[in-house]
Amino acid sequence: MTSTVGAWVRNHPVAFLVLVVAVLTAARVTALVLTPLNLGPDEAQYWSWSLDLTAGYFSKPPLIAWLIAGSTAICGTQEHCIRLFSPFMHAATGFVLFLAASRLYDERIGFWSALTYWLIPGTSFSSLLITTDVPLLLFWALALWALASMQASRAWQWPVLLGASIGLGLLSKYAMLYFLLGIAVAFLFTREGRSFLLDRRFAVAGAVALLVFSPNIIWNISNSLATVRHTASNANWTAENLFNLANALSFLGAQAGIIGPVAAGILIWGAVMAWRKWGLSSADRLMLTLSAPIILVVTLQAFISRANANWAAPAFIALCILACAWAVRSTKRWPLVANAMVNGTLALLLCALAISPAFVAALGQDNAAKRLRGWPESGRTIVTMASSGSFTAILSDDREDMASLYYYTRDRQVPLRMWPSMNPANEYEARHALTQDVASRVLFVSRRKDVGTVTGAFTSFERIGTIETRLDPKRTRIFYLHALNGPVTAATFPSFSNRPSTD
Repeated sequence: MTSTVGAWVRNHPVAFLVLVVAVLTAARVTALVLTPLNLGPDEAQYWSWSLDLTAGYFSKPPLIAWLIAGSTAICGTQEHCIRLFSPFMHAATGFVLFLAASRLYDERIGFWSALTYWLIPGTSFSSLLITTDVPLLLFWALALWALASMQASRAWQWPVLLGASIGLGLLSKYAMLYFLLGIAVAFLFTREGRSFLLDRRFAVAGAVALLVFSPNIIWNISNSLATVRHTASNANWTAENLFNLANALSFLGAQAGIIGPVAAGILIWGAVMAWRKWGLSSADRLMLTLSAPIILVVTLQAFISRANANWAAPAFIALCILACAWAVRSTKRWPLVANAMVNGTLALLLCALAISPAFVAALGQDNAAKRLRGWPESGRTIVTMASSGSFTAILSDDREDMASLYYYTRDRQVPLRMWPSMNPANEYEARHALTQDVASRVLFVSRRKDVGTVTGAFTSFERIGTIETRLDPKRTRIFYLHALNGPVTAATFPSFSNRPSTD
C-alpha cells in the first residue's frame, strides 16, 4: 500500500501538492473562523486603514489595506474575514516556489520546496494572521521565478513579471529592497553577471517596477516622506542599551524556529558539505545571495539595537529551496520526510491552539495569547459609557490600544481620537488626533495611572471608573476611565489642531 501511494506521488507530484495545500488551507481557514482570539493591534490598525484607501500610510505601504478592503468587501468585517486572504496567499506562494525551484534545479526539488514552505512554522503561524509579510513573500517568490526564467529565456514576459513583482512587493513592504541587494551581490562581481544585469530586459523590469510603485513614491513626497522616515526610525540606533549580543543570538534562534528544527539542521549540514565536498552550483549561489545578506543585516541590527523575528522573513523563500536542494543532493530522502512530518505536526498544533483556549492553557501558553483576548468586552463597555455619558469623543493615549479599540468600538456613535502630538509617531496621531471641535467632553481611556499630561490640558477632570477584563487565570487588562471637560485654549495647548480628523 505504501509503495503504491509513493508511486502515485512520484507520478503525480502536482496533484499531490494540490491535495496537500487544499487540506492545509481548509484547516487554516477553519481555524480562522473558529478561533476566539481577537485581532492583534497591527491587524486592527491595518483594518482601520482599509476604511480610507490611499497610496500610503504613516508606517507601511498601502497594499495590506487594499487587500483587507477586498476581503471585507467579499466576506464582512468579522476577524476571520479580515484575515481571510492570508492562507490563500501562502498557498499561492508555495506553488510559485514549485515553479521557481523547478526552473532553478528540477521538479523534484520544486516539489519539496513547495511542501517545505507550506509546512514551516513561520508559514503556519503567519497563515492565521494578516500581516505585510503575507503579500511580500508572494511577490518575492514571483520575482524569483521571473529572475530564474530570465536566465533561461529571452521572452519579454519575464522582465515584465520581475518588475511588476518588485513593484507590488514594495507596495507590500519596503523589505522588498533586499531582493535588489541580493541581485547585486549575485551578479555584480562576475563579468557574466554584469553582462546579464546590463541587458535591456533589466531596464524594462526597472521601468515596470517604478511604474507600479510610483503611487507610493508620490504619496511619500506629498507627505514629507512619512513612511520612509518611520521605517528608518525602526532601527532605533539612539536607544540607551546598544550592542547586545543576547539580542543577536535570540534573533538567530528565532530564525531556526521559523523554518523548523529539521530544516535548520539540513541547512547547517548542507553548508558544511558544500564547503568541504560539493561546492556551490550557480543556483546555490543565487539562493545564498537572496538569503544570507538579509540574515546578516538583520542580525547586525539586532546586535546594535533590536530586531523582530519576522524582519528577515523574505530570506526563507530561498532558504526553503536551498534546504531541499542540499537534502536531495545527499541522495537521502528521510531528512525531507522527517522535516515534513515534524512541521506538519506543528502546523496542525497551531490550528488547534488557535481554536481551543483550553489547549493553550494546558500547554502553558496563555501569556502568548493575552494581547488577543478581552477586547470585545472592553469595547462594549466603552461604547456604552460613551453613549450614556453625553461624551463628544473617546480618547486613547497608546497606539496599540487605539488600534484595537478602533475595531472593537466600531459601533460607537462618537468619534475615537488619539492624544495629539507635535511630531506624530503613528497613523492615529497623524490623521485621527483629538481636535478642539470634539473636545468639550471627552471619555479618556488609558492603561496608565499617571496621566497628568493629558488631564492637565483640560479645565476639569474626574476619574469615573475602571474596566477590568480577565484575560486568563493570572492576567488582567485594566483601563482607567476619566471624564475630561473643557480643553485649555490652543495658546496654552499648542498640540491641539483645528484640522479635521477622519473616522
